[in-house]
Amino acid sequence: MEIKAVGIMGSNTTGTGAAELFLKNGYQVRLYDDFKDSLNVALAKISWSLKQAGTEELMGNIEGVQDLSKFNGADIVIEAAAKSPEERKLYFTKLRKHLDQHCVVAARCGVQPLSEIVEYTELPKERALGFHFIKPVRTNLLVEVVRTDHTKDEYLEAATNLLRKIGKTPVIIKDNPGQIVERLTRPFMLAALRLLESGKGYPHEIDEAFKEVSGAQFGPFELADFAGLDADLRATEAIYKALGSPERLAPSPTQLRLVQYGQLGRKTTIGYYIYEEGRIVGENPVLPNMIKYLGLKKTFKEDIFAELMRPVVEEARLLASEIMASEYDIETAAKLGFGWPRGPFAFSRDMAKVLEKKKVSEFDKLDTF
Repeated sequence: MEIKAVGIMGSNTTGTGAAELFLKNGYQVRLYDDFKDSLNVALAKISWSLKQAGTEELMGNIEGVQDLSKFNGADIVIEAAAKSPEERKLYFTKLRKHLDQHCVVAARCGVQPLSEIVEYTELPKERALGFHFIKPVRTNLLVEVVRTDHTKDEYLEAATNLLRKIGKTPVIIKDNPGQIVERLTRPFMLAALRLLESGKGYPHEIDEAFKEVSGAQFGPFELADFAGLDADLRATEAIYKALGSPERLAPSPTQLRLVQYGQLGRKTTIGYYIYEEGRIVGENPVLPNMIKYLGLKKTFKEDIFAELMRPVVEEARLLASEIMASEYDIETAAKLGFGWPRGPFAFSRDMAKVLEKKKVSEFDKLDTF
């Protein structure tokens, strides 16, 4: 099976970015959205980008639609917009009437297991799979491709070939809560918050220490602000619940309070950092009021890195055993998803001495200084 015609549900950032990539690689695209204004803005963004690249003639290959019947004839329909379970059930119920018998359906699948989505939307099990595009969609190479036990190989192969043709690196994953990237984000971010809450550094100190030791482009607090603290908290709560509420993945009260304050990261110009025109110009002044000994317990950079990476390595090993994922796939997803030079298994081998757990001193156990 070869995919030529692509339907995308949702003109949000993910949908718009994906539509542009498919256009630039020679595909016919139909972009759906309920809201006409949102659709027009998305098409204007794509048009502008194509003009800048000198390929504005490709706009003839995309059509904005507001009727799901326009997906009749599509080889694949990709769900890009985040919707509630009730909304998804409604949309997919309408969509099923217009799908060709060999049309692949790629549900948005970053946190919730695909099997749950298929069950309540009643999608055709053998043709249903999950796509998890990693932002920024235009430039990040990774797409997690999620399969269930019912997904037929021919449709999975067609979908992964499609992604490769637009320059993406697909990593096929057996369905589980959070897949790889979101699952590993939980221990990484929660470890950063534990460091913050225990006074072992300000956000910028923790971020800088991690970047310097690991060679990564971003630290945990920078990544959380980029993703949005509300989205990060929802993912933490969902994965925590889906895995049976293990203590290691319990949501952080600090993050919950920031979300309650409406301080959600870049999109609200304040999260762990303050932003001006997209640049960091300070740290959130609320943090010293929330955290008793913020930044007072000076910690070596290597120790900060170790406290961040150890739980990620442990979670990666657990995940590999749960879904029989290969070390290669987990390493690839982590490197591309987080922008790390190495994945957790490579870090555990190459920096074994740094990651050795040190004996906790009596001083570290004290609540006061």
